[in-house]
Amino acid sequence: MKNQIINITENEYDNIKEKTDLSSVFLVEIDGSQIKTVYELFEAMEKAYYLHTSNGTWGKNWAAFDDLMTDLDWIPYNKHILVVKYYDKLLSGYPVEKNRFIHYLKDSILPFWEEDVLHCVVEGETKDFTVYLID
Repeated sequence: MKNQIINITENEYDNIKEKTDLSSVFLVEIDGSQIKTVYELFEAMEKAYYLHTSNGTWGKNWAAFDDLMTDLDWIPYNKHILVVKYYDKLLSGYPVEKNRFIHYLKDSILPFWEEDVLHCVVEGETKDFTVYLID
C-alpha cells in the first residue's frame, strides 16, 4: 500500500469511482471552490470526518487537525479516499495555508496511516488513504 496524493482530471476520477466498491470505502468529497479560508477548510473536514474531541470541540488549528486526522478510530473503514474538487480554487487567497494543508497530508497524515500507526498505536492498523486533487 502506498498512500499518496494524486492530481487527476474529473473524467479520471469518474472512472476510478466507477471501478471502486464504494461500500468498502470511506469517501469524502469537498468542494474547494466553497472553501476560501482555513476555518472553512477545518469546518469542511470536521463535517466530513466527524472530527471531535472528548469535550466535543477542537481548536481548529493545524496541530489539532493533524492530531484528529491521525485518530480516526470511529470510522470503520480501512480504505479512505479524500477528493478535493476545484483544488485550484481551494484557499485561493491563502497559498501558504493551501501548501500547509498539502504538507500535513503528505508528510504526516498519509505516512501515519501507511506505517506509523503500527508503531504508535497499540493494535494499530494501517489504512489505505488516497487523496485526489481535481482542478
